[in-house]
Amino acid sequence: MADLLIILEQPIGIIASILILIGQYTYFQDVWNNRIEPSILTWYGWALLMGTLIIAQLVSVGWDWSLTSLTSCTFGCIAIATASLIKKNYLLLNRDWWFLGLGLFCGVLYVISEDPWLTTFYAVVSDLIIGIPTIIKAIKEPKNEKSKAWIISLSTWTLTVSISFNHDVIYAIFPIYVWLYSMYIVYLTYVKKANTKENLL
Repeated sequence: MADLLIILEQPIGIIASILILIGQYTYFQDVWNNRIEPSILTWYGWALLMGTLIIAQLVSVGWDWSLTSLTSCTFGCIAIATASLIKKNYLLLNRDWWFLGLGLFCGVLYVISEDPWLTTFYAVVSDLIIGIPTIIKAIKEPKNEKSKAWIISLSTWTLTVSISFNHDVIYAIFPIYVWLYSMYIVYLTYVKKANTKENLL
């Protein structure tokens, strides 16, 4: 099984990267066409943190095909946030600055830590904190966050997680977290809404 994963690692990594680009392009279009009003600090914050995570893992353990999805995500997040800025179609609440500040504080701990496990832990915590505004929006306004991009993202990170386990566990931690985050957003914007309708009937 391990030998098969080694053979499939590169093509799966490439497919995952293509899927994440498709997913983020889908979200980009939703933002550009004013179908979704994103939390701008969340997307710029994600880009910063994921870019830093890539650099840290390159320095500490080297390149791995499981990092291709992170690389794609970084550029996609920048494009989405910039599109919302250009179109003046974004959500920016006072509390978002607190989430960004706290997330960046964890990001600083992540950068200065020399332990790969601690850096990965801080990366997950900081990414989650910065992503809280999007979760809140998905809870309160599911229609304003409903996008096929999240379903594509879930598929992408499923593939990424599958090849991460062929290496040190440290490679799997961040992909698993993003997979769980994507699954929760999909649940809030698709499944939970459907269940509510069923209950009303």
